[in-house]
Amino acid sequence: MTKNILLFLCLSAALFSVVGCTGRVKVSGNVKFSDGEALNFGEVCFTEGEKTFFGRIKEDGYYSPGEFQDGDGIPPGTYQVWLARTVLSEPIRNKNGEESDEVKQTDRVDKKYTAPETTELTFEVKRGGSKKFDFIVERPSKMQVRLRR
Repeated sequence: MTKNILLFLCLSAALFSVVGCTGRVKVSGNVKFSDGEALNFGEVCFTEGEKTFFGRIKEDGYYSPGEFQDGDGIPPGTYQVWLARTVLSEPIRNKNGEESDEVKQTDRVDKKYTAPETTELTFEVKRGGSKKFDFIVERPSKMQVRLRR
């Protein structure tokens, strides 16, 4: 009896891992500005309904979102694609070069890309192999700098 239960649990675990993995599609790509410079930090977010999947942007602009970790894929569907964590924060230095309590925050991309409600980027993820989605974003139309304590 114990052997049967153990065999059942092993088979169930194997079936669960195969079924769980086949539903995701590996998506990757690059984020660049129109002049060819890579957006070198932040996250690319894929949102469909209540679910959002994230992929960290590397220094060369490469990203690969995942359900549980970068690169493990996302389920098929049509997604709003937007960017998060694209604000550059730098400490403000005084005349002596020492850091003050204030921080200068500069937006790196146009605000329209920073929320699923305002982005113009969409991508349909279909079953069957890896999908590549490279896209170009615009810089802010005006320098958007904020000071924060």
